[in-house]
Amino acid sequence: MRRVIVALAAAAMLGAGVAACGSDGGGSGAGAKGSKGAVAMSFGGSTIALWNDEINLMRPMIEKAGYKFLVDDPQFKVQKQVQDWQAWIAQGEVKAIMGWPIQVDALIPVTKQATAAKIPVLGYAVAWDGVKGSLLTKPEEDGGRMADEAVAWIKKTYGDKPVEVAVLSDESNDLTRLRVDGIYNGVKAGAPNAQVVKVPALTLEDGFNAAKRQLTAHPDTKVWLSYSNDNLKGVYKALMDAHVKKDDPNYLLAGMDVTNQDLNLIRIPDSIYRLAFAFRSTVLAKVNADLLIKAASGQPVKDVYVSFEKVTADNAKQFYVGNGNK
Repeated sequence: MRRVIVALAAAAMLGAGVAACGSDGGGSGAGAKGSKGAVAMSFGGSTIALWNDEINLMRPMIEKAGYKFLVDDPQFKVQKQVQDWQAWIAQGEVKAIMGWPIQVDALIPVTKQATAAKIPVLGYAVAWDGVKGSLLTKPEEDGGRMADEAVAWIKKTYGDKPVEVAVLSDESNDLTRLRVDGIYNGVKAGAPNAQVVKVPALTLEDGFNAAKRQLTAHPDTKVWLSYSNDNLKGVYKALMDAHVKKDDPNYLLAGMDVTNQDLNLIRIPDSIYRLAFAFRSTVLAKVNADLLIKAASGQPVKDVYVSFEKVTADNAKQFYVGNGNK
């Protein structure tokens, strides 16, 4: 089995107009008149804001091309994602499926089923046996870039003094694991006097609760780095509850992926949420839609690599989605 995770944006909540597969006979979506059939997108769940942004941006692109757009909400449950895909295959109108696998091994058999039904399967952030093409990134390198920024800030702010660093972590899939490895190993190597710990957290609530526990045990934790963004907003809330000032010069928060809410926090003057590395949701959505439309129409597809960009208060306005650009 080939398990290629060469990287990604990602985050990190399915928006209005997104229907859940299984709630409506295996998926629904408003299609254009004279529809050519349907294409389907399967993320891990409905709690990651970046994924919701992508879906909302993809919908008009796909419907303009004449396809219905189906999505699901597996709620990070492996078997539910497999069942959703099986339902799409059984419908007979789905022409292509793209997805982020909750568990790669579990999707290989259903990918074979789709291939047998002449439905091409595409990967998001991950490629596995049977996929025709994928949107990919380089997660460990991405994590290393964040570590470099954090190390530079630590040296400038604390010199050789010890500082406590919390790296929010998730080991459930290769994408997040590799991002975390890049961050953790990079900080350990670049700031040997730092006390670096991994703090498991996936959602905003996880981040909030994990930060509360960490602050109780280690109240001097000043640096918080995340492979995502929702969990980091939970940390931010916990720090505010602990009466940390929004512009405290001794704190650094940095994450990967951004939504409008993250950008608002980054843009606070001298914010403790100092930077992020992000994939533009508009770019991700365009790549996703192009891959799905090409695959559905029988055109050849290949892997597309996407690079992320550093986001600070200086350029944050460029990353807003929709009417959030203030």
